[in-house]
Amino acid sequence: MKQVFLTGNGGIALLDAPVPGKLNNSILVRNHYSLISSGTEGAAITKHTGLMGLYEKALSSRDRMGQVWAMAEAHGIRQTVNVVRNKLSDFTALGYSSVGTVVDVSDADMPFRVGDSVACMGTGFASHSEFVVVPRNLAARIPEGAQLDQAAFAALACIAMQGIRRLELTAGERVGVVGLGLIGQISLRLLASMGYRAYGLDLSEERAAIARKFANTEAWALDKLDSEAHVLDLTDGIGLDGVIVCAASDSDEPVNLAFDICRRAGRVSIVGDVGLALQRKKMYAKELDVRMSCSYGKGRYDVAYEIDGVDYDLDHVRWSEGRNLEHFLWLLGTGALDLSDLISDRFPIDDVVNAYAKIKGGDSRVLGVLLDYGDPTNCTNSVKAAAEGTRIDRSLTSAVAIGERGNGPVRLGIIGAGGYVTGMHLPLLKDMGDEFLVRALVSRSGATAAAAAKRFDVPTTASDYRRILDDPEIDAVMIATRHATHAKFAIEAIEAGKHVFVEKPMATTVADAEDIVAAADRSGLIVRVGFNRRFSPYIHALRDVIGPEGIRVLFARVNVGAIKNDWSNTPEEGGRLLGEGVHFFDLANWFMGAEPKNVAANMIGTINSTNANASVLLRYTDGSNANVLYTSLGDKRMGKEYFEAFGNGRSAILNDYNKLEIWGGNQKSKPRRGDKGQRDCLREFSAAVRGIEFPVKGADARAGLAATRIAQTILNDST
Repeated sequence: MKQVFLTGNGGIALLDAPVPGKLNNSILVRNHYSLISSGTEGAAITKHTGLMGLYEKALSSRDRMGQVWAMAEAHGIRQTVNVVRNKLSDFTALGYSSVGTVVDVSDADMPFRVGDSVACMGTGFASHSEFVVVPRNLAARIPEGAQLDQAAFAALACIAMQGIRRLELTAGERVGVVGLGLIGQISLRLLASMGYRAYGLDLSEERAAIARKFANTEAWALDKLDSEAHVLDLTDGIGLDGVIVCAASDSDEPVNLAFDICRRAGRVSIVGDVGLALQRKKMYAKELDVRMSCSYGKGRYDVAYEIDGVDYDLDHVRWSEGRNLEHFLWLLGTGALDLSDLISDRFPIDDVVNAYAKIKGGDSRVLGVLLDYGDPTNCTNSVKAAAEGTRIDRSLTSAVAIGERGNGPVRLGIIGAGGYVTGMHLPLLKDMGDEFLVRALVSRSGATAAAAAKRFDVPTTASDYRRILDDPEIDAVMIATRHATHAKFAIEAIEAGKHVFVEKPMATTVADAEDIVAAADRSGLIVRVGFNRRFSPYIHALRDVIGPEGIRVLFARVNVGAIKNDWSNTPEEGGRLLGEGVHFFDLANWFMGAEPKNVAANMIGTINSTNANASVLLRYTDGSNANVLYTSLGDKRMGKEYFEAFGNGRSAILNDYNKLEIWGGNQKSKPRRGDKGQRDCLREFSAAVRGIEFPVKGADARAGLAATRIAQTILNDST
């Protein structure tokens, strides 16, 4: 299928992507229209391409310039240049508001049926692509009488509607809208259709004129009138009951203008991304309320609501984002709301570059630009053709088994196309062409796989991981999905006869880890876990100084810092100690050359698995000890990983893989700064698959089981 992406330098690319795989509680939709957000998406597109495009994006944000400068200071010019180059080749899926026809449903009890016309919303779901998968709470059936092209405004209309709801209006109140871009224009029409008296203000007279076309609406350009005096004149000296700020500006003037035109005890709802240097004197004198409006409504950014499909009780949440969507569509269906004049142009999906050029052309009258995917009513053949288009192309490589190909590269299929795969593994694998040939890349969304495949010349993409398992020309599978799925994919890959490289953690339960060990033992296949720290040349230099024998002490301080909204920091995914702490338990075991005979730990503060804080003591049979302090309580600017080692009359300190200090010994080599061992971790896997000796022993399934046992023991003993 065709899908639209933003390139790293601010350009537009139309790529061939797999049809996305279904989620639970979701529908597969064949799009008819999707709406380009002239504000959000328009701001992301640059006028220039290449390095000039990236430079233009950097100049538009002080934060970006600061990040580049800080990176150059911390990691040097060379690494910063490499990061910038990677950014130039990056792709990001665009779009978050569309309309189409349901072609498949995940569950029989879904409130949708094949053939339903639906409006969809959500970044990562309602994309600019021929097919989209949308969770149940982010879609709604389109009622009779509503036009499909206007229903494509769904997401932006819900943003506008939530801004209105935040004011908690009563019938007959007067409401102003500052900023008459697309969301501001929709806000005015919603206000008028819902019975409020609406007033619009904008820098552009052209946009004010568009607003005045709608019944019961006053609108003017800011340079034409004294807005405060004009509002007082229109409201008999009272002022507006509420103001919605839809402008997009670094300036704080839009918000403070809203204060000027509000009545005493009025309310201000902030929808747009504006400066917030609020003038307290104005707020205080009128005792104003300022309220932030969060996107489409209640439920936004709530994983249980948006992804899992858990709806809110109507008694407690009257207007969730899904109910806002339903109300918007009802207004369209009754004819109370008409957005037809906001459709500035339509472009077929193949002409998407010109569609964005229209938005970036500088004409303030251009508001709603639709991408047209053609008639969605006959979708069965389209779905079948799109699915078949993701089949593995077996003509690209020889079907000769690796044992018969001598030392040829390992033909690899990758499940997962997240940030670590695209930022670390794929660049390394591409550079290791003598050892790996990345044959196929799979992601559930399809979009991330397509974007990464374009960057790294991967010939085949899919949204169904079984396509990799079924391909006889793939020797090995890399698993880099969410933690709780690792065990399932690893066991299925082993059973399909594939060697396995699974990112840490190998599993989130000891039982699953034991199942992987058993499957590996039965098959005789190579299984490796992505415990790369044991491969770091700095860690090797540290162990070389202390020596591999005798009573030793290793101390590891891991200052990870607290995080909030991240999938890895959830009990469902094992939490951070199981998800990342296992790195350092494996490192301790490798350093000592054994598994611990005893594990003792204290959880610091609240006992949980998410932002975990643990002081762990690992005791080994020969009397050696390893201490691991894993904490989220500190400041990350201190540095993350710090090691001290003692033994055989020698001491050494390693700080963040950048500096090794030694007492009583000698450093045999000078490691490369910042090398955490990712490359050699992959090289050992390739060597193992090809039957070649490698100087460092890899972390096999038993090592993964050992690390999982340590983490699970800590969590169990602390609860």
